[in-house]
Amino acid sequence: MTNEMQTKTEMLYNQAVSSIKQGNFPHGVLVECQNSNVGEEFARFIANALVCTGDNKPCSVCPDCIKAQGKGHPDIYETDGIKGKSKNFTVDAIRLIRDDAFVVPNESDKKIYILKNGHNMNEQAQNAILKILEEPPSYVYFIIVTESKSTMLETVLSRVQVYSLLSNENAATDKELNAVKNIVEALLNVNELALMEQTAVFQKNNQFAKSVLILLTEVFRDALVKKNGFIREFRFADETNILCKSLTAKSLLNLISACDELIASIDRNCNNNLLLVRVCYEFKRAIGR
Repeated sequence: MTNEMQTKTEMLYNQAVSSIKQGNFPHGVLVECQNSNVGEEFARFIANALVCTGDNKPCSVCPDCIKAQGKGHPDIYETDGIKGKSKNFTVDAIRLIRDDAFVVPNESDKKIYILKNGHNMNEQAQNAILKILEEPPSYVYFIIVTESKSTMLETVLSRVQVYSLLSNENAATDKELNAVKNIVEALLNVNELALMEQTAVFQKNNQFAKSVLILLTEVFRDALVKKNGFIREFRFADETNILCKSLTAKSLLNLISACDELIASIDRNCNNNLLLVRVCYEFKRAIGR
């Protein structure tokens, strides 16, 4: 971690503690971090500080701190929302959490839900959590951990405070940005040859492919957000606008799902040649062409 990032992280830790001490910590928080371990660690820190009964939160010596740091506190719940063979944070998992939230805490005067892999929540799941984010019980706090806030609906973002642990090291390179723009153009022009040319570099560099697919997911989600009538600044404004005008909401959802599947295949170390073929096939299939 760079000195700049370490300073930023310490500032966010202090900001969270200060808000908790003052009694005005929000009931909905979004932790944005591309490193899931770091994001979840920050979420656990917040949860620990919320249940701590000491003066210097978290004090690490009170019974609540000891249980929280041992991951055994009965009022701190962690879940990735995955059930059965599903790879997504399911709406059924959200409904169970929503029902459980109205059960009073066991030991603390607070009840905290850490929702991991928030980027795997589909629109249905996000709408389900939205209902309780709007009017949560006074003792309930939700901490959603996601790789990027761009994966969340605008309605959800409007009801949470974002703690971003992204650094300049996570900024996209010019090569990645150009790849995104060229792939979107080839996709919209139904130019199969151009699409294969633009994704050919994926054959040699899986990490580059993953970075570009993450950015493409952001573009497709932003286009869907705009299509649903929400207005805000978008990193890929031109691509977002043209995708919003050219594709249906169903096609954009299909493209997001295709990116998720392709990223998962990279994490499974799939064959590079097969990845190239799959990218072209899945993208064309997503828009029905």
